[in-house]
Amino acid sequence: MEYRIGERQLAAGSRYLTLELRASNDLLDDPDALRHRLAEDGYLLLRGVHDPAEVLAARQDILRRMAEEGLLDPTCPLMDGVANPASRETPTTSVRARAGLKTPALATVVYGDRIMGVFARLLDAPVASYQFQWLRAAGPGARTGIHCDAPYMGRGTLDVYTCWTPLGDVTPEMGPLALCLGSHQWRRVRETYGRCDVDRDLIEGIFSRDPAELVDDLGGRWATATFRAGDVVIFGLFMLHASLVNTTDRYRLSCDTRYQRAGEPMDDRWAGAAPAGHSAFWRPGAPLEPVEVSRRRWGI
Repeated sequence: MEYRIGERQLAAGSRYLTLELRASNDLLDDPDALRHRLAEDGYLLLRGVHDPAEVLAARQDILRRMAEEGLLDPTCPLMDGVANPASRETPTTSVRARAGLKTPALATVVYGDRIMGVFARLLDAPVASYQFQWLRAAGPGARTGIHCDAPYMGRGTLDVYTCWTPLGDVTPEMGPLALCLGSHQWRRVRETYGRCDVDRDLIEGIFSRDPAELVDDLGGRWATATFRAGDVVIFGLFMLHASLVNTTDRYRLSCDTRYQRAGEPMDDRWAGAAPAGHSAFWRPGAPLEPVEVSRRRWGI
């Protein structure tokens, strides 16, 4: 079976794409082994970390608000999240357009004791989290481009970790997170693209438009899985990732949140109770340098 990243079709089970990620639940009681696994694989898949009932409560609240906006098919069960075929919404994974969907139930999940406890063990320190929630309601056809997080939140400590939380069960057809395995160790990418700042440098933000290029030229492999309510994927600032294209008629709901040691500096764009977010990068009409130009300048 084939899946899309951007405009490229990739066959599951090929050298380009696998539908398997290694779970690390067996290491949860061994923080040193957990840190070693994260350094080695570049990610941690942890099954059932969140309380599934809390995740589904957050999902229900979000879908209720989406239904009120006319985004869901009124003839289908609410929790299925089927897109309204009459809606004119453009497929998007925008987080700026989703502020009204962020509910207290979502905060209960992403800042709860269970996930904060995981990060406290992983980081061996008190933990701070960005209060901005990258909530994504990705409708049919939606996708996220190939990027790493460093250019978006690299002004503070570089020991910042993303936690991707599916808000409900998510199959590969629904367009989940996909990781480019091994990319966190690509020194040349880290030293060029990884040192950029989207607001300072006004770059497009993505690293490539072609997922196959990263496999053919740099030796990576794309990986995703089937996820259940309660699962999380954790990775660092330099892991290249994207999403598969959502080829179903349903919304894929997920949320990205970020965590770091409390005593280390936090990127000023995401610090405080009401983070300002991107300034120049989010400005309408900002003259962003195309990735092709950036890549020539970086020599990679």
